[in-house]
Amino acid sequence: MSLLENVLKVVKILDRPEVSKDDLRELLKRSNRITLTFKTVKGDKGSTLFVKFHAKGLGEGPTIGVIGRLGGVAARPTMLGLVSDADGAIVALTVASKIAEMYEYGDLLGGDVIITTHITTHAPIKPYKPVPMMDSPVDIFTLLKEEVDPKMEAIISIDATKANKIINHTGIAITHIVRDGWILKVSDDILDIYTRVTGEPPVIVPLTMQDIIPFSTRVYHINSIVQPWIYTAAPILGVATTTRMPVPGSATGVTNALVLDLASRFVLEVVKEYVAKRIRFHDEEEWNTIIKVHGEIKDVMKRGAPI
Repeated sequence: MSLLENVLKVVKILDRPEVSKDDLRELLKRSNRITLTFKTVKGDKGSTLFVKFHAKGLGEGPTIGVIGRLGGVAARPTMLGLVSDADGAIVALTVASKIAEMYEYGDLLGGDVIITTHITTHAPIKPYKPVPMMDSPVDIFTLLKEEVDPKMEAIISIDATKANKIINHTGIAITHIVRDGWILKVSDDILDIYTRVTGEPPVIVPLTMQDIIPFSTRVYHINSIVQPWIYTAAPILGVATTTRMPVPGSATGVTNALVLDLASRFVLEVVKEYVAKRIRFHDEEEWNTIIKVHGEIKDVMKRGAPI
């Protein structure tokens, strides 16, 4: 099952100087079981359109969240067209559009799916090493609070992760599971999904403790892919779109529809398996052992983030 057609529809909408709510409604609001809401969030450098898609399941399974993380989909007027950083929003909205199709046809999921992202076509650019990155018109902590919903029992966070020298792979990579400031083992269940969807050996994002602490701590972060953990107790899986060579988040002409299709199919499979209660993000017994023996570290790891 390819989601390439869905990817291209989303890309066509997001590639415009102004993104229409009506176009998004037409794409995503295709069932009375789907709630679609919009909110304009303002910051010191402009504003962004926050989008929340909630597909009501049959009530038989847990609720999963999908977050499209990014600074902006474009950097007008400096750069014209979609930037590399747009991948998080594209994949999140592609998965939402496919679920909308499924619900229209009667393929209902056992649990709820809540998908959040934001859209700004006029985001700033900031200097960064090894290559420039996208900034956001709105403070990252404001966005994180909007992206996380307390109903989410597990979260998939999607972010372009190309502005580095350590993931030398064109395609997708996944993170360890992050929960309450702890970096847990990579999920075996999710590894199985990765290998069957991609047909390739898994590629893992090399997270460090620096990537977990808030952006307010001025040290190197690979990106913000797992930063939503600050505002949720749910376990988080990061899904990164990646390249063999460093690509600036602000670069245009680099949107890879085939990688976006791959990322979208992978995320959708994790969603379907999780709400059907066929996979786990982590071992709950091991988690309880960690907390019992070593205690909580979330308060230390959250220092500097506005709560």
